[in-house]
Amino acid sequence: MASPELVAATNRAIDTYEEVIGEYASRTRPMLDRYGYIEALSRIMQSPDLQSGFRALRDSGQLDVTFEAVVVEFAGEFDPQISDAAQWRLDNADDLL
Repeated sequence: MASPELVAATNRAIDTYEEVIGEYASRTRPMLDRYGYIEALSRIMQSPDLQSGFRALRDSGQLDVTFEAVVVEFAGEFDPQISDAAQWRLDNADDLL
């Protein structure tokens, strides 16, 4: 079960992403509902695909509100390999397409 703080940080990330793209996060919100916050964010970090949300927030200079930043901030709620993957993405954000 995700902490209330993690849920709030994740929701802020989604809200910011929606502001940047100007539309509803039609894949992300249902995924959170279906799997819960920990599992959904873990699946996103394990995906070999770079999510559009990460790209949009990176390109708008807002890496601090990506899901990756949320996972790193709340690393204790995730398996270590998940938080490591999130940190790697943040560390290499400018090199990722």
